[in-house]
Amino acid sequence: MDLQSFSPFSLVHIVTLAACLLIAVATTLAGVRRLRYPRKLRLLRRMIVLGCVSVWLLNTSFWLHPNYFRWEGALPLQFCNLANLIGALAVARKIRVAQSVLYFWSFALCIWAFLTPSLDQGPARIGFWIFWAYHLFILISVLFVLTVDRFRPAWRDCFSAIGITLSYMALLAIINHFTGWNYGFVGAGSPIHPSPVDALGPYPLRLVWMALIGSAIFIILLLPWLRSHRFSLSET
Repeated sequence: MDLQSFSPFSLVHIVTLAACLLIAVATTLAGVRRLRYPRKLRLLRRMIVLGCVSVWLLNTSFWLHPNYFRWEGALPLQFCNLANLIGALAVARKIRVAQSVLYFWSFALCIWAFLTPSLDQGPARIGFWIFWAYHLFILISVLFVLTVDRFRPAWRDCFSAIGITLSYMALLAIINHFTGWNYGFVGAGSPIHPSPVDALGPYPLRLVWMALIGSAIFIILLLPWLRSHRFSLSET
């Protein structure tokens, strides 16, 4: 088994996914059990916030180190980089727009970091552990917001998340266009490993498809909660 490099859908990938899911679910259940114990819940909340910020700092400082720094990939501009900070804000302050963006980004965008990771380092290298640590805290944050804080998205949350996402996507597209980079995968380049982006056709037309399909996925992610809202209203 090659522990120096990473391949999607390998045994290492599957085991890592299982471990991330197990840790995230265990943390979520710990939060639910602490709902009746405010002091313990506050401590867990602070630990999650600290974890989000810590892994963001660790990831950012690692890639900004001279040994690893590359302008085209080391800056903390990816959607998942921001999702860590948004997750910390959503858990710490319960700000609704942060909760909204965290929810839709987690299950429409960041999920692909779990399924088709843009990663070439295996478990024998520190980059592997940093990559999974900061994505793990995105998952922990969104599950905590949904189960403990009981966030339930509505249409306004979906539209605000779409607006923020498209605005940031446009900003990255402009930066990528003038630099040749591929932050947010909205540049002319391709991910390290095959991903759904490859099926969207040539650049720059694929940006249109990314925006349309992404917006549609956001709406699909909203639909189960609309049914839940109607069910709740019918019982009152």
